[in-house]
Amino acid sequence: MQGRALRYLDGPMRRLLTIPLLSLLCLGATCETNTSGEGRSALSYGRDARGAYEAALLEFRDDDCLAAEPMFSAIRRDFPYSRFAALSELRLADCKMKAKEWAEAIAAYRQFVRFRPSHPEIAYARFRIAEAHFEQIPDEWLLSPPTHERDQGPTLEALRQLRRFVLDFPEDDRVAEAQPMIVKCLRFLAQHELYAARFYLRRDAYGAVILRLRTLLGSYDGSGLEAEALLLLGDVHRQTGEVAEARQAYEELVTRFPEAEEAGDARTRLAELGS
Repeated sequence: MQGRALRYLDGPMRRLLTIPLLSLLCLGATCETNTSGEGRSALSYGRDARGAYEAALLEFRDDDCLAAEPMFSAIRRDFPYSRFAALSELRLADCKMKAKEWAEAIAAYRQFVRFRPSHPEIAYARFRIAEAHFEQIPDEWLLSPPTHERDQGPTLEALRQLRRFVLDFPEDDRVAEAQPMIVKCLRFLAQHELYAARFYLRRDAYGAVILRLRTLLGSYDGSGLEAEALLLLGDVHRQTGEVAEARQAYEELVTRFPEAEEAGDARTRLAELGS
């Protein structure tokens, strides 16, 4: 009799009536199932995730990433729907930073930014990406060429990432940490342009000298080397007979950097050029 009655019900209703009573009770009582299929309440799921994260964090704060990394990875696997999964992803990236594995750290932070775009820690991940690029700028040591004489690819990318971070998160506390890093990048890049300009000057390639100096002045404002670049620019224009351009460079130097050491030299050259 019951079987004949079920035949006249539509599909969804028939399936609902055949669900065991225990399952119906679970529908109204927040029964949950984790990825391994074992029953677990929402309360115990969150509590277990927190406990596992706090244990891993203790190892991380003791600088023992060898122990912490597998623990954070286990949290991502066992508690994918908890907030501690996302935090574990960040800590795994932090472990790569601690190990100075810059490329791996950048990849991990980028993945976090890509897949969790609304997470509160996005600004943190973005800053760490910029910082990892900054850390790849070649160091100066006794037997190596100065930083400004070497490949500036890492410096350019660090500057780009730092500027984007400051532009996108102007109110973030880490902006104060990013600003001196930006100035350092600007100085390295400006020094590189001056180095190249002087290289071409020794070969009387005045067009290349002027191009390098204008790149410095146009792209790396804030480097602290603008006065030196303007004085050299004026001198090159003067040497090639471009008096108006020379005067313009000297006047800009005196106006923008009146207290700079180079400003005195610029005033002398302006007096020599006359009115």
